[in-house]
Amino acid sequence: MGGAAGHMNHPFDLGWVNTGNDLLDFFDRAKTFVDKKGAGAVKIDGVNVSFKVVGDEENKQFAVDRGSLKPIDIDGITMDRVDDRFPEGHGMRPAIRTLLTILNTALPDIKEQLVELGMWDNPAMFLNTEYVAGTTNVTEYDENFLAIHGLNQFYQKVHSRTGQERPGAERPEGVKAPSVEVPYDPSIMEQLIKKLNPVANEHGFQVYGSVPTERLTDSDIDFSSTLSEPFTVRVSDDREITKSLEEWLAEASNPRYKTVKLKSGKKTHPLHKELYKTILDGSVPIIDLLEDADAEAAIYGAIMMHATRMLGNDVLRGLTSPMGDVMSHEGVVLRDDDLFGPAPVKITGEFILGGMGSGFQADTSLTEEDEEEEFNLEAEEDEEIGFEVEDEDADPVGPSRVVAVVPGAFKPPHLGHLSMVEEYAAEADEVVVLVSAPLKSSRKLASGREITAEDSKRIWELLTSQLSNVDVQISPHASPITATYDFIGDEGPLQAGDEVILGVSTKGGDAIRFKEADKYAKEGISVRDLESAAVVPGSHSAQYMGLLNVSPLKDEMPSVKSGKNPMEFHASDMRYLIGKADSDEEAVELLEDFVGEDKVFDLLSIMGLDTGLNEMSAMAGGAVSGYAREDDDEKKNNMNIIRRENIDLNIVDNVMRLIMEKGIMR
Repeated sequence: MGGAAGHMNHPFDLGWVNTGNDLLDFFDRAKTFVDKKGAGAVKIDGVNVSFKVVGDEENKQFAVDRGSLKPIDIDGITMDRVDDRFPEGHGMRPAIRTLLTILNTALPDIKEQLVELGMWDNPAMFLNTEYVAGTTNVTEYDENFLAIHGLNQFYQKVHSRTGQERPGAERPEGVKAPSVEVPYDPSIMEQLIKKLNPVANEHGFQVYGSVPTERLTDSDIDFSSTLSEPFTVRVSDDREITKSLEEWLAEASNPRYKTVKLKSGKKTHPLHKELYKTILDGSVPIIDLLEDADAEAAIYGAIMMHATRMLGNDVLRGLTSPMGDVMSHEGVVLRDDDLFGPAPVKITGEFILGGMGSGFQADTSLTEEDEEEEFNLEAEEDEEIGFEVEDEDADPVGPSRVVAVVPGAFKPPHLGHLSMVEEYAAEADEVVVLVSAPLKSSRKLASGREITAEDSKRIWELLTSQLSNVDVQISPHASPITATYDFIGDEGPLQAGDEVILGVSTKGGDAIRFKEADKYAKEGISVRDLESAAVVPGSHSAQYMGLLNVSPLKDEMPSVKSGKNPMEFHASDMRYLIGKADSDEEAVELLEDFVGEDKVFDLLSIMGLDTGLNEMSAMAGGAVSGYAREDDDEKKNNMNIIRRENIDLNIVDNVMRLIMEKGIMR
């Protein structure tokens, strides 16, 4: 989620950056821009809030709008309605009151500027701001401040189920952002900020047009060293292609409008962080990772990501700000219509990997950690989860297959489970998810509604809709262990010569549950060593934790109450949030980190809930990465970045030849 203002462009998102050379040109422009102006705005680690003006001419006042289709947001959260929107204990209550007090106190003095900005009589227009009061998500700041990033206007939107309408600008076809930046006279905004600061200072705040950056006089921004660094693409087990970053960029095209297909059958974006990570560390050769026709786009995507990261670091090292080293923040925001275009662009350096979840070799949690205390090797009702995954469906006539078996109660499934399945799917021919229905320990929502095996199956099918080699089945057995042993046993569907991967985690003794698997396997079936099959559990995104830490929901979160780490995936936390989703918008936001932003309302529909919230709404009070894996979690920060990418025909030919050779060898 990108807040009511939507997501901000990376350099490779700009419409004119079509090649690696264009990306290098962007950074040359950025260097010129900061050398001449020292300018930019620190991309701070704060909380996004949108302020608009509401009321008739005699009763004008500021209000907060979190971007949803709730009437209170559309009408505006005025001072007298703060408690209605933010429940007791919510971290935003005192901050919003203070900020509204500052803005309303200054309102008579800034009326002229608000009229000039077009906000006075148009509540669809809002100030896109970010506030910081001490420590926010990660970074600790020395002062309290409000940064006004710019002026935005909401797009018109009608809720598909309730018919609730948000007025605004006509939405261009294909645009999903909740709002659009509106051009304004910078001098008018400067006047507004100047008038706000005396009032803000009385309340312990400073107001910035943005947190300004300035050029370090004793540091050159020099890309030559970064451009000469080698970047290696591992094509196969015995073949690598190494070129300098500059050479790659001279050849690369920007694949931002393309999709690539993985060997698992799943499609993804060539500029995906996890795909970049996998190509960068060389853990999976290109021929084992991607369909041959998509190798070029994927490699170019990794080059663009790497260049954006590493050249971004070079720029950030040459800047400072009133808050010190820019490298210790989320980066810098640049605005210049002539150099970059009408939209702001962010240079994040290392933070481009921030919030990244586990990669294609997934690090995500595969165990229902919240149920560890109930784990009993002898209990038929054990709900601990095992996982398995496989790659594409094998030819049914083939002599043998690799089949991953992922058993569990999955009450309910989440992205931690899915990431494990995806990892196994990258190497198995088929992944069978076995959903069991424990007899004694049924899992229920706060309302008393039980999460059934049918619910779990429907959610699994939602999550795995892009994985062609995953089959979700409801087992007749109550125990995941019994279900697994029955599946791999004499009466099961496997054939002699098949290899079985049992989906297990490296955490909590998960593998011990299946230590007797060999004894139950049908003759001729091999069970892969459990230790080598186990997957390392991962964690929620930094954005999720940032929102949770300021939310009153945290205190009642089951993982927190039981002394567990809320950054890990817990099915009990997910159940708790589902139970709150029909009345608490933040619960919906947090749920996006469990199933993905684009699937959260489908999840709630499966569970029989209609929140009345806008599927497209991006709440200005905090952000959770819509796709936990995408956006999912900061595991390996020791990766390098590049600027431009391109693969010549020789490279493509090499990749294709090697792919064909490997296919023949199989």
